[in-house]
Amino acid sequence: MSANNKYLSYLILLNTVLFMSLILFGKWVFTNSRPLVGISTALVFFFLYEIAVILITKKKSRTITPRQSVNLFLGLKAGKMLLSLIFVTVYALAVKIEVKRFVLVFIAVYFIYLLFDTFYLARNEKK
Repeated sequence: MSANNKYLSYLILLNTVLFMSLILFGKWVFTNSRPLVGISTALVFFFLYEIAVILITKKKSRTITPRQSVNLFLGLKAGKMLLSLIFVTVYALAVKIEVKRFVLVFIAVYFIYLLFDTFYLARNEKK
């Protein structure tokens, strides 16, 4: 099993655990179902973003210098942060239901995926 397939398997496992946690504990955190839909959408967004990160780094890792690698890493992190801020802003302006709780859960999910992303990119750079 290649390293990218291994990380993809970990990503699928992580996403499954987060979805199951949302299903099991979401009703305790939120009184309305709209924030649950928002967090579910965020999980799909992060999952797809992480797949894109794996594919981009796999394609670029053979042809870039270490300095370009750092720029790629920072660009991917900045892009994720910018898209996340846009996502939260759209939710806050459009839905306006339990925004504080939504933002707290979103930040927790963001940091979980950030840890995964950082671990993957650090391991990828060692090779």
